[in-house]
Amino acid sequence: MSSRKIDDLVPELVKKFYEFKDECDRQNLDFIVTCTKRLRAEQKALVAQKKSKTMNSKHLTGRAFDIAIIRNGKVEPDPNAYLPYGLIGEKLGLRWGGRFGDDPKTVNIEGWDAGHFELKEAI
Repeated sequence: MSSRKIDDLVPELVKKFYEFKDECDRQNLDFIVTCTKRLRAEQKALVAQKKSKTMNSKHLTGRAFDIAIIRNGKVEPDPNAYLPYGLIGEKLGLRWGGRFGDDPKTVNIEGWDAGHFELKEAI
C-alpha cells in the first residue's frame, strides 16, 4: 500500500511540503495527503490499470506527493478547484501535475493530475 507519511519523502521535499501546508493553512485551503512513496509493484499495477503513464514515477523515490480536496465527504472532481493549490506549489518551486502536458504554461484539464506535486529535476 502506498505511503501517506511525509517522513517517507526525501528531506528536500519534506521541507517543501511543510512550506506548502503552511501556506495552504494561511489561505484556509484544506487537503489530505493521499500518497507519498510508492512501491514498484504498486506503480506497475497503476500503469497496467492506465492510472499512470510511467514506471518512472517520482513517488518511487519519495520525490512526489499527492493531495485531495475533500468536500462533503467526497474527493473534489473538478480540476479547477486545485488551481490555488497548484499556484502555491509552483511558487515554492514544485512541479505541479495540473500543468503536465504539451503546454506547461496552461492548466491541463484533459488528463490532469491536479493533486500531484513533485521536485523539479536539477538542470
